[in-house]
Amino acid sequence: MRFFVTILSLLAGLSSSLGQFRQTDRRILEEDMRFSAEKSFNTWSINLGYGPLIMYSDISNFKVLSGSALRFGPTVYVSKQLAPALAIDLQYIGSEMYGKADGYESLGDIYFKGNINDISLNGSFFINQLREYPGPVNDRWNFFVKLGVGINLFRSRLYFVENDAIVREDDLNMPSERYMVSGYDPYDPLTKTAPELAIMVPVGFGAMYRINNRVDLSLESSMRFSASDNLDNILTGSTNDRYFHTALSFSYKIGKKNRRHTRWTYRGYGFSLFGRQRKDPLQDEVSRLEEEIAKLEIRPVILRDSVVVNELLTTIYESVRVRNIFFERGASIEFDTEDQVLMAETVVEMKLNPGSYVDLYGYVYAGDEGDQMELSRIQCEKIKDFMVNEMGANAAFIRVKPCGSKDVFKAKPNTNNSTVQRSSRRVDIVFRKL
Repeated sequence: MRFFVTILSLLAGLSSSLGQFRQTDRRILEEDMRFSAEKSFNTWSINLGYGPLIMYSDISNFKVLSGSALRFGPTVYVSKQLAPALAIDLQYIGSEMYGKADGYESLGDIYFKGNINDISLNGSFFINQLREYPGPVNDRWNFFVKLGVGINLFRSRLYFVENDAIVREDDLNMPSERYMVSGYDPYDPLTKTAPELAIMVPVGFGAMYRINNRVDLSLESSMRFSASDNLDNILTGSTNDRYFHTALSFSYKIGKKNRRHTRWTYRGYGFSLFGRQRKDPLQDEVSRLEEEIAKLEIRPVILRDSVVVNELLTTIYESVRVRNIFFERGASIEFDTEDQVLMAETVVEMKLNPGSYVDLYGYVYAGDEGDQMELSRIQCEKIKDFMVNEMGANAAFIRVKPCGSKDVFKAKPNTNNSTVQRSSRRVDIVFRKL
């Protein structure tokens, strides 16, 4: 138990530490994949499975390669997903139990046999939601650990291997003719009475595979620690009895057919481990950029001698969020204060609007020598590199669109040629909000 709690605490701590180094979420997620408290997702599922149960008790000599100690039984549980990282479930396991000891003290070869009905309430913690980028692995796998509490209703009897006779207490030199049974009449061991009850704590782990929006396949194993030491009707052991259960299960997700289940969504930075809204750590980065912009704007800004470049912006780009940075001949530039302010403002808009794109349209003067498409591409790449490497923009959402000498702006009448050349060598930064 302590080991399990320690591991879970370490995972949570590691997740928090990794999150401090994360600057940009580079995942490209469709809207139905992204978790949000305002959206509706399927949260209920019913799970049916089957698998072996192995007893660890005072007289169980279990060997891994021996099938004699295995008993198989079904499991069913109903699960409610509270958040992408947390679910609770009510689980039932029914199975026979068996254990055998060779030459046990003065009794000789004995074995016990019975059945259990295990009912537990569990919390499942999805490990992959503790990662730096929380969500399913490859949109197919979930890995989880489980901790719960429950009860075990059981019946069992202790037998001699030699003749299958039920062991009595006087066989242990005790002054009693009671049979060593649980859930049966101790003087008539073939007559059932109320089953014995024991408190039980399950600790487990598992993996889940998403087949489609309706069905998942999972493999889960758990050690179930009993507060009782009489599952095998022997009370002389130093530890309480326990049993190990493994099941292969199919999970049917209840809800609308085309809607995702919460456990298969991706938890964004806007939500805590349990799905509660919290301050986005990227806001610190945005605030830093805004402070830098404010400092830059205090400095003297270089006035440009250029044509009116805002002309026809809405018609050309279908956007009014356009910023222009001008280059010298041969795609040469040294970013001045105003350039840095324009790029920083764009990066802030990107971070405040996740998933939005920035298009960089590069242009050169028609009379420039060399490969004009390549020159316009180099101009765009210089803008992109500065925004990504110096300001932390997400490169996946910046698109380069070199246009060569195809100048979409027209100079006003009586504009001198040097001004036309300068205004032609530029990159238009177009922000496209989704």
